[in-house]
Amino acid sequence: MRRWLIGALAIGAVGCFGDLKFDENLPTSPGGQPPGSTTTLGSISAIIDNEAVTAPLQTPAIWRNGGFGFSGVNASGVERIISLSVRLSAAGTYQVGGSNFPTVSYLEREGSTFRRWTTTPKGAGSVTVSFLSEYNASGEFSVELLPDSATEAAGFTARRFMTNGIFNVGVSR
Repeated sequence: MRRWLIGALAIGAVGCFGDLKFDENLPTSPGGQPPGSTTTLGSISAIIDNEAVTAPLQTPAIWRNGGFGFSGVNASGVERIISLSVRLSAAGTYQVGGSNFPTVSYLEREGSTFRRWTTTPKGAGSVTVSFLSEYNASGEFSVELLPDSATEAAGFTARRFMTNGIFNVGVSR
């Protein structure tokens, strides 16, 4: 009888309090997303030498074994690919040439011609990951990009400057 009474009280208590995983008092806007969330795979955008470029992701960002990275593609006209990667365990600001090796790359493809600029230990700038979860990430960056050796050999020797960079991406683990 005593076990039956304890069981009945436990079932009644669960029924009284409803679903404890849902907080109906949580302030949200109708249809709003939590910080850092995205309904698509996300995008990355920046001003590259005074020209605004937005590149949606074709696959989610990856965050595994301390590595975080992704690429976005803008295929209107000259195809432009912006890639970002950094070693991290949590949100933070990471300096180009620092111990966490943030790398930002910019690739232009025109027909069969490729030109690539990237941060190297000689470049400058930083990447800030301001929000990072197992599902979403967001942040900002500004960097100086140097041409790779093939781009330089093709006569494109000027550095590129990527400023006001922002990203809001879905994450896969």
